Amino acid sequence: MAINYNTYVQRAMRTIIHDILMDVAENGLQGESHFFITFQTDREDVKIPPFVRAKYPTQMSIVLQHQFENLMVGADGFSVELAFGGVPATIFIPYTAIIQFADPSCEFGLVLEPVSDKTGQKQNEAPKNATAEVIDLEALRKK
Repeated sequence: MAINYNTYVQRAMRTIIHDILMDVAENGLQGESHFFITFQTDREDVKIPPFVRAKYPTQMSIVLQHQFENLMVGADGFSVELAFGGVPATIFIPYTAIIQFADPSCEFGLVLEPVSDKTGQKQNEAPKNATAEVIDLEALRKK
């Protein structure tokens, strides 16, 4: 049996996200850092309000920059309070639900493979002939 290096790399990238969020929970965001986090919403272990799940049935992105509170980082995921359409809500995102994590202020980003939740719910898979588009974060940065 061959070593599945990809499994180790995916686990390491999720550990990096945990460690970054832990640092922010303890010390706050530093400098111009802010995060774009894209995650699967069609998993039972993701806790978001029903009206948010209805609007984003498979995945959504959040931004952690100026308007978030109560970032709590755990071993399996994190919770944070955000406002959705002016309505505050605490959400919980397991690290295994995250499919993209980026800090555009320093051109850092991770793309992760979708993982099934513990219930065995089918993961989001791109079609075999799908192509990925690389987004230049520099073009999005405020000058």
